[in-house]
Amino acid sequence: MFEHIRISFQSIFAHKLRSALTMLGVIIGIAAIIAIVSIIEGQSEALKSSMIGLGNNTINVVYESTDMIRGRGEDHYYYETTSYMAAPPIEEETVEAIRSYPMVNQISLYHESWNTQAYHMTNSSYPQMFGVDETFLELFPIYMVEGRTFRPGEFDSKNQIILISEGARDELFPDGDAVNQLVDLSGIPFRVVGVFSERTEVDWLYGGWSQPKIYVPKGVWPLLEGFDSPTQIAVQATSSDHIQEAGELAAIHLNSDLSPYEMEAAQYTVADMEAIAEEMAEFNRAFALLLGGIASISLLVGGIGVMNIMLVSVTERTREIGIKKALGAKRHVILLQFLTEAVVLTSLGGALGILLGLGGAKVISSFIGMPFIISLPAVIGGLLFSMIVGIIFGFLPSFKASNLQPVDALRYE
Repeated sequence: MFEHIRISFQSIFAHKLRSALTMLGVIIGIAAIIAIVSIIEGQSEALKSSMIGLGNNTINVVYESTDMIRGRGEDHYYYETTSYMAAPPIEEETVEAIRSYPMVNQISLYHESWNTQAYHMTNSSYPQMFGVDETFLELFPIYMVEGRTFRPGEFDSKNQIILISEGARDELFPDGDAVNQLVDLSGIPFRVVGVFSERTEVDWLYGGWSQPKIYVPKGVWPLLEGFDSPTQIAVQATSSDHIQEAGELAAIHLNSDLSPYEMEAAQYTVADMEAIAEEMAEFNRAFALLLGGIASISLLVGGIGVMNIMLVSVTERTREIGIKKALGAKRHVILLQFLTEAVVLTSLGGALGILLGLGGAKVISSFIGMPFIISLPAVIGGLLFSMIVGIIFGFLPSFKASNLQPVDALRYE
C-alpha cells in the first residue's frame, strides 16, 4: 500500500499543472462546504448566546394574559397589551426570596408600555416605553450618542426627564436637536436629557426587532400609566447554565402571590429561550445542508475531471502496465495502484479545500463580527467525502487498467 502511495505522489508531481487543474473542482467543492458549515455554526452560536440570556445571562419574566399564553401554545398570536391589565404589587419579600437563590445574580423591576403617544410640536410617535430602575440599565446597557443618562438618584425620583432612542429622536425632532427639549407624554411634559443608540441589548427581548424607545425613571411611571401598571422582571443568572431555571423559579414565586382569580386573568411567564434558540439552530443546519448540496455539484464536476485524467493516465502508461503484467503483477495489484492514485489525488484536493474553506470562513467571520467555529465533523466528513469521490470516479479507469492484456499493452505505441 505504501508503495502505491509513493508511486501516486510521483505521478502527481510529475504532472503538476495537470494534477492541480484536476484537483481544482474538488478543492472548490470542499472549501465551499467547509466555509458554509463554519459560518452557519458561527451564526447559530452567536444567535444562541444572544438569545439565551439576551447576551448577558438574563431572562425576562413577563406578566401576560392567559389568553395570550394559550394562544401562543396553539400557534396563534394574540397581541394584547399588558399595560392596562391590573397587576398586584410585587412584595419585597418575594423579590428577596428570588434574589436569595444562588443561581440568581441580579434582578431588575421595570415597567413597559406600547400605548403612550409622544408629542413634540407637530410631530408625534408611538414609541415603546420603559419605566426603568438603575439595575435595568446595568442588565441592558445603552450607548449614549447625545446628552447624558439618568443619574443614580433620579431613578426613584419624580423628575420628569426621559431618555429617547435615535429612532424616537428622528420622529419627534427631525432637525436633530433633542437634548433639553420637551416631549408631551399623556399630557405631561418631560425633558429629554439624552439620546441613546437605536439597537440595544433590550431589542433581543423582541427577537432583535428595534423600534423607537423612551426610557423614563421608574419613580415617575405612575404619572403615565397609573399605580396598577404591571411590573416586569428581568432576572440575571450567575451563569448561562442556570438562566432558564432562574427565570422559572422567579415566575413560580411571583405567581404564588397571585390569587386563583388573578391567575385566571393573567400570570407571570418566562419564554423557553433554549427551545427557541434550538429551533433557530435547526433552521440554520437545514440551510447549511441546502447550501452544502449546491456546493457538492462542484465535487461532482471535480470527480468527472478525476475520471477523465485517470483514463488519460491509463492510456499514457499502457506499456508500463503491460511490463508489470508480463513480470507477474496480478489484476488486483494494477487495480489498487490506479485506485490509490485517484484517492490520493482527491484526498490532496480535499485537504487543500479544507484549509481554503477554513481560511475563507475565518476572514468572513472576522468581517461580519461572528465567532469563528471549526466544525470537526465537517472537516472529517469533507476529507472522507473527497476520498469517496476518488474511489467512485477512479474505479472505472483502474478497472480498465487491470483488464489490459499483457500482449496488447506491450504492443501499444
